[in-house]
Amino acid sequence: PMNRTGGERRLNVAITRARQELRVFSTLKSEQIDLSRTQSHGVRDLKHFLEFAERGPRALFEVTHGSLGGFESPFEEAVAGALAAKGWVLHTQVGASAFRIDLAVVHPDAPGAYLAGVECDGATYHRSATARDRDMLREQVLRGLGWEILRIWSTDWWVDPNGTLERVCRQLDGLLEVSRVKRALEAEKEAAAVEAQAVIEKAKTEGADLADVTDSSVDTAAQHSEAAEQPSDEAPEDVYADLQGGTAPQTIESQRRQYIECDPTVAVDACDQDAFFSSSYDERLLAMIGHVVVTEGPVLDTVLARRISRAHGWQRTGSRIQERVEQLARQTYKTTEEDVGTFYWPESMQPGGEVVFRWPEQNAQRSFNEVCIEELMALAVIVDKPRLSKEEILVRMARELGVNQLRAASRGRLEIALRKAKDSDS
Repeated sequence: PMNRTGGERRLNVAITRARQELRVFSTLKSEQIDLSRTQSHGVRDLKHFLEFAERGPRALFEVTHGSLGGFESPFEEAVAGALAAKGWVLHTQVGASAFRIDLAVVHPDAPGAYLAGVECDGATYHRSATARDRDMLREQVLRGLGWEILRIWSTDWWVDPNGTLERVCRQLDGLLEVSRVKRALEAEKEAAAVEAQAVIEKAKTEGADLADVTDSSVDTAAQHSEAAEQPSDEAPEDVYADLQGGTAPQTIESQRRQYIECDPTVAVDACDQDAFFSSSYDERLLAMIGHVVVTEGPVLDTVLARRISRAHGWQRTGSRIQERVEQLARQTYKTTEEDVGTFYWPESMQPGGEVVFRWPEQNAQRSFNEVCIEELMALAVIVDKPRLSKEEILVRMARELGVNQLRAASRGRLEIALRKAKDSDS
């Protein structure tokens, strides 16, 4: 009935009769309802109602009604066509009122939700009254509404369409990895809660002491939840036993190196956006670059440029910023080239030499593409055990990087690192 004309009235009757409280039990989540496949007002309202039930009043401000129009420029159409050819599904002009996302990327695992918004400097961009409106306010508002925003500049697209497309696809892959990890953690917590409830129900039927069972069940669910929310701070004891040539230490914190994102501003007195591209600013810029390379190196070129860009208050790292940072970095630091980009090495390390693997911080991840192959090889040595299959080793490598699900797009890089690690041992 919800799909038929007037279905929204049935929904209205169903959800407005409660005097004190409304509880929703559903096997269907809002993200599973794809509004692009229906014109029913009832289905649309049901989706928004479920969003409200799941996330509260915030969902009211994030309402979208699917595609509200076509392409506003040939540039948008070209970008959409290229992303579609890469397998991404897109909707155009998504949002509420006149404030819309140029291109919205549909989440591959949840057709009723969006993975990210892609903003092009097309008609909507040029309609904005000031540069501040175009570059800052619009994106801040959209991010505040829960959107992940990726921007494609027409100049970058016309100069290097393939490179720009690959960059955006890498960003989308990264967002998808993060989303899948979050969804997996939520699923584990839900499963733990169901398991705890099942234990309580069983105890009731068997006449056990409900207080003891409840305490035990809560502890079990909490352990599941804690394990799901926090990447393990401890690698298996047998791994560290091998590294030390004996028994595993009582505490392994001293044996683990952690990857910590640094703040380049500590290396200088102050940052100056206006002087960024001036040669007089080289000394301060080199100090910040050096701090990042020494602290995080080997560090990928895009990561280095991103740190410097964020330190100056820019939310995006354009090609000019990237070129400026790389121009100075290449004058001072040795590099290694990989298919994912250029890695800059501290002076204390030999490019291409041995690297100690660094674990991500708690609740953090390290993108496979942002870790040099030598460091991935070090990780492969740590987790490689004779009794483990290749697949198990790859999964464990992914988990040590903070990723619970290993995707095909990332598998190849880990396989290369594992193969090289085995070759070097032999």
